[in-house]
Order: sequence, then C-alpha cells, then structure tokens
Amino acid sequence: MLSTLYLCLAVAIRIGITVYLINIMIRSVGAPHQSAMPSPVVQAIFVWLLICTFLPVVLIERQYASLLPDLSVSTVIEPTHVARPPPIDEQKLQDFARVAINNTLVVVPVNSGMLYWVDNLLCSLRRNTNFDIDKILFWALDEKAQETLDQRGHVTYRDPSLFSISANTNLRGVTPDYKRMMRERPKFFIDMLSTGYDMLMIDADTVWYQSPLLLRDEQVDAVFSTDSREWYQEKDAFMDKSRRGEKMPPVCGGLFWMKSSEKTIKLYEDMRAVFESKTRKAAIWRHFRFQDDQRGMDCLLNDGRARLVETLPGGITPHMLEGRYDSSAYLDVRLADQTMVVNGQLIKNRARTYEKNLEALRAQGKDKISVHLNWSPTRLSKERGARQMGLWYLDENGQCRL
Repeated sequence: MLSTLYLCLAVAIRIGITVYLINIMIRSVGAPHQSAMPSPVVQAIFVWLLICTFLPVVLIERQYASLLPDLSVSTVIEPTHVARPPPIDEQKLQDFARVAINNTLVVVPVNSGMLYWVDNLLCSLRRNTNFDIDKILFWALDEKAQETLDQRGHVTYRDPSLFSISANTNLRGVTPDYKRMMRERPKFFIDMLSTGYDMLMIDADTVWYQSPLLLRDEQVDAVFSTDSREWYQEKDAFMDKSRRGEKMPPVCGGLFWMKSSEKTIKLYEDMRAVFESKTRKAAIWRHFRFQDDQRGMDCLLNDGRARLVETLPGGITPHMLEGRYDSSAYLDVRLADQTMVVNGQLIKNRARTYEKNLEALRAQGKDKISVHLNWSPTRLSKERGARQMGLWYLDENGQCRL
C-alpha cells in the first residue's frame, strides 16, 4: 500500500515539474529578453526531486523483472482453494450423450450478440463439409442466446452463475467485460471435462472447409491451433515475441481439442486458482502475464508440465525439440499446422505467404481445414474482413447462401 502511494506521489511530482518547466519555456518565448529560469537553488531542488521520484519506478521495474521468472502456479495460488462442484444435471448429461461424437463434445460458445457468427459458421459447415451440425453443443452465454438456439432445435447448455453479457464484447477489441468473461471460462472447462467427455472447443468466428473432428487426436492430451503472428517456416516458433516461455509456442484458446483426464482438468483448476487468488504475487502475474484464459494456458504449458509431440506443424522439426523438455513433462500437446488451421493474424497480415504455403500443402495431398477470424477488430471489423476475403457465407437477409 505504501509503495503504491509513493509511486503515485512520485508520478504527480514529476508531472508537476514538467508542467512548470513547459510554462517557463512558453514565458521565455514570449519575453526573450527576460530571464524566466529559476534560481540555482530551485534548479537543484528540481534535480533532487526528479532523482528521488525516478528511483521508485526503477525499483518497481527491477522487482517485477526479478519476480516473474520465479512465478509459477505453486507460488501464487492459495493452498485453501476449493474445487467447484459440477453443476451439470442428469438431463444435460443425456443431451451430451446424444450429441457426442466418439466421446467428443463439439462446443461452440455464443451470446446473443454473436448469433450471426453462428449462422456463418454453420453455413460454412453445410456448404463445405459433411459434418452433422446437429451434433454441436452450443454453450449459451446469456438467456436470449439459449432461447433462440433452442427454438432452432439446437442442443444448448448454460450456466447462469458465470459472468456474461449479451453484446458482442470483442467488437472493438479487448474490453474489461471481455476479459472478465474469459476469466470465467476455466470453470466451464472443468465442468465439461469432469463429465468424462473430451472437448472440441470452436469459436463462432471460424469458417470450415473440412470436418472439425480432424483436430481430434486420441494419442495426445490436447491439440491446439496456434496464435502466432509469424509463419514457423520463416521464424523460429519458440522465439515468438508473445510467448510465455521457451517450451511451447503461443496457442489459441478459441480452437482446440482436449482429452478428459485428471491431467487436463488440473490445467484449468490451476488456471482458476490463479484468477481467484488474493495473493500479491498472483495479482502481478495476472496483470502482466496470465491476463486471460488463453495467455494463462500459454503460461501453464510453459511451466514444465507439457511437451510438444509429433505430428509437428510445418516449420517445426524434431531437431528443435531436442533437449527442450525433461522427465517432469507429462502432458502431450500437439499443434495444428498453421496453414491447415490458419489464424486471423496470419491470413490477414501474411496473406501472400499463406497462399504460398497452401500451394505447398496441396502438393503434399493435404488441404486447409479452417480459418479463424481472430484478428484484432480495432482497425478492420471481422465481418468486413470476412466479406473482403470471401469468408462471409450469408446473404443480405442473413440466410445461408447454399
């Protein structure tokens, strides 16, 4: 508390001195023949204040830099954390059994503000694949979304205890409400995986050319799409500037498959513990590194528990994995190929390379599976970008153009 007050006071003093000096400069320009500079004594006081108020900033930065490498789930969570009991009733479990495919629940989260993206997603599945859209479990984030989807005959699940709002919170970038919603997701994932069903998580702003089930792999614990801003063929995947460590490249929290097991459930129990912890260390970690469920997963996959396994995405070779993991790694993770399951940053900002990689992929007898429209919408809205790229499947009335 005292360090926070000291920091605020230091910032206020530095701002005050800056404003004062600017005012002196303005007066000097207006009256060039008059000396507006303060006396040597006042100048010495200014220098002393600037030095004193600079020190707390340096010390806090040093403390933060020295603290981060030692932070892990075991050092930031409170040992008294209580697990959340599964709220899923027998009726919903029967619904899950009805839509599960080879023990996998295909889950699409949606609130009423994102329903038009669901329409686009379903239209792409109808037009391009043989996937049975009646096998999707819609995680309704608000009452209106659940009511609308129920009326259309879809299977839905909703937990009203989780925070959510009805608007498209990510329409203009990452908002506080969006972050709060993302921090609620571990509770849902714990509940789903605790049922014994595997989970294929699909964001509504995705377009499909092949079945989403191609991401399913029973030989590993999880399969993630990537959140890299660069192609692995052009830049070392383990040197991504957004990485949370050197063991796993950044993953995407909106498109992944995960096996139900004690190991994967613990991932989200640890994540939830970090989000709910009241410790000072946890607060620092949350703010600077953990942030939300996606970046939190990056942190957890880089804490030594996980290892990247084959089949490797293009650009990552077995040689790059040598010596990267030790015997403590127990979670087998596979990354989807960047070209087959392309993210929005790559297809929007690295389009030429995407076309080149896609051509090379097809020469191997493979093809694209999906596009995730997950670029930041602050400059280009997702809908406008989808229309420009030919990824918008709805007509002017919102109907699927079959």
